[in-house]
Amino acid sequence: MGLFPAYRGIKIKPYMVNLRYFIFSFFFLLFSPVLVFYGYLNFEKVKSLDIPAIVIFVILLLVFIGLSIYLTWFSQERIFFFQKLERLSKLAFFLKENGYTYTKKVKLESGTIDKVVFPAVYMKQNRYDLDVAFKMAGNKFQEKFKKIGSELETTFFMDFMEVQDDIKFKTYKLAYSAFLNRIKVTDVNYSDKGIQLMKNLYWNPVDDPHMLVCGGTGGGKTVLLRTLILAMSKVGVVDICDPKQADFVTMAEQKAFEGRISYQVEDIVSMIERGVEIMFLRYAYMREKREENGDKDLKKFYEYGLEPYFLVCDEYNALCAMLDFQTRQRLDNAMGQFLLLGRQAGCFATIAMQKPSREDLGSKLQANINFRVSVGRLDEIGYDLAFGEVNRNKEFKYVKYLAGKRVYGRGYASVYGEVAREFYSPLFENGFSFTDEFNKVERRENPFNPLENPSAELTEEEKQALQEEMEAKQELEKGTVKKASPELVQELMASKQQEEVVDDSDSEDGFIKASDLWREIGVSFSSLKVLLNKLEEIGQLTIVKKDGLILLDKSKKYLIQDLFEIKKNSDQKWSEILDDFPFDEYE
Repeated sequence: MGLFPAYRGIKIKPYMVNLRYFIFSFFFLLFSPVLVFYGYLNFEKVKSLDIPAIVIFVILLLVFIGLSIYLTWFSQERIFFFQKLERLSKLAFFLKENGYTYTKKVKLESGTIDKVVFPAVYMKQNRYDLDVAFKMAGNKFQEKFKKIGSELETTFFMDFMEVQDDIKFKTYKLAYSAFLNRIKVTDVNYSDKGIQLMKNLYWNPVDDPHMLVCGGTGGGKTVLLRTLILAMSKVGVVDICDPKQADFVTMAEQKAFEGRISYQVEDIVSMIERGVEIMFLRYAYMREKREENGDKDLKKFYEYGLEPYFLVCDEYNALCAMLDFQTRQRLDNAMGQFLLLGRQAGCFATIAMQKPSREDLGSKLQANINFRVSVGRLDEIGYDLAFGEVNRNKEFKYVKYLAGKRVYGRGYASVYGEVAREFYSPLFENGFSFTDEFNKVERRENPFNPLENPSAELTEEEKQALQEEMEAKQELEKGTVKKASPELVQELMASKQQEEVVDDSDSEDGFIKASDLWREIGVSFSSLKVLLNKLEEIGQLTIVKKDGLILLDKSKKYLIQDLFEIKKNSDQKWSEILDDFPFDEYE
């Protein structure tokens, strides 16, 4: 809290309803000296009812009135100061027409009159947005003020951005002139802030993983996708799925995307499944680096020198419609894993479709795609599915012409769960060629793609172990334990402690916690759990669970250490190692 009250702008008064008349009067007064001067020079003629003099006077009067009306309109359209006055008048008119008024009795010498006053409402106007603050704190209109955002959006024909709450006021922020923040396709780059989409809008995949792009035919979706792919391909590998075999066919001939674009249904599903495999291989590499560096927790992908990996799927509606039941199950399973677990490994998806539907956007996709963009026109259900419940009362406008010109690429964008904002996709200028720009992109190698690097492969056991560990971490971050095993989450919670102290009762009984053992021998908990389960299956180990934690016989510590040493120095699977291992020497 500061030493002085926060400035909330100009308080709205009832007289502001008539501000447009004040503006008219201002311009008319500018011309009035000419009228007065003519009347002064021709006073005697007018007095004697000289017809020509009177006609000229009336013509001048009508011309000046017409000019004043035109200048009033023009100033409110083009001059920022008068635009501000017009918005004040519009808000005052809105409050009056909707009954947000009080009536007070005012005593005068001649009697008592009713005076209309407004509740405490303030407007602060900036260059590209304005704030409308409503005083709450017991105000009789406060319940209506809590839901007034969409009405303000319609009244001002602006884009409702957000609501700010403090002790006494609720402030609505609305944006205008969003078109001025539009950038060119050539200005789109990937930086520390993410991919720049407008002057004041970035998509940062690290903070808000995965993107959903919606829009009908002719809305500008393809240009936006190509722009995104161009920016992505400069910093990482991009795999593309094009089920309609239309917009990305020629890109397959370019070096940077050779072998990385799929058209056939089976190839597309396989590419998405391969994307999941790439993700797990990246996790395995990150785990190795973590163990080498001695990190207590797995860090972000870029901290281990990895570039982001992008998976782009166009026309997702069409793809889902082409699949039979079994293939659809494969697609949902693969895409669900990719969206749920891809973030920390630097694997990000961009899914494009003409119209969002509940059948194609299941709960997994809805919950894990954080950034949403629409271009062109969607229906009410489409907007609801794309931007969520928080935007249910938002007035989504379809603007076909702007300043008399046809506009393409206009829509809305938001992080899922936040208020959607007006969006203009990067401008495609005449003379620009995506083909030429894609030819300039250098091909980036993907050592984690089994098709490009045959040695990149994980066993099913390792994939399962990695999946369990990553899902447990996700649930631990969210504070829930659903799909992952509770003991795995318990062990991960224990691993976050800097030092682990074993209870005296456990020491006396000759047990050691698994959370101590995996850190001590330098492997991941998921790898340790896989081995423990196999040892238990063949009767070489007894696992004891206490308070959700796994306890092991201390005498088996060196056995487990030696098994991991063999695994590290050989290419054998666990089943092969355990078949030939001399367990008798450890009894």
